[in-house]
Amino acid sequence: MNKVKDGSVRALMLHFAIHGISAILGRPDLVAKLIAEILTWRGLTITNLSIHEELAACELASRVELDFDDGLHYYFAKIRGMPIVSFDKDYDNLDIKRIEPHEISD
Repeated sequence: MNKVKDGSVRALMLHFAIHGISAILGRPDLVAKLIAEILTWRGLTITNLSIHEELAACELASRVELDFDDGLHYYFAKIRGMPIVSFDKDYDNLDIKRIEPHEISD
């Protein structure tokens, strides 16, 4: 992930993912630290899906038997023709490439 931090690798992240991490962290001070850190990552672009895209993601997720969270990320990667960076093996039998974070790190 250091390559994303320094900008030598470009990455996209759903705003939805930040909310998911924030919900786990819970405390506003920890969430603020997370957001402040993410804002320094030169290669990272945070993006949103429209409500229509979320509906399309739900339909796609149902077809490939993913839950809502995984379905959003799958949809996002699929429509952009990009690999997904994740440890989650649920993406392995789909029509997108999954790579693990260590595969892009220094």
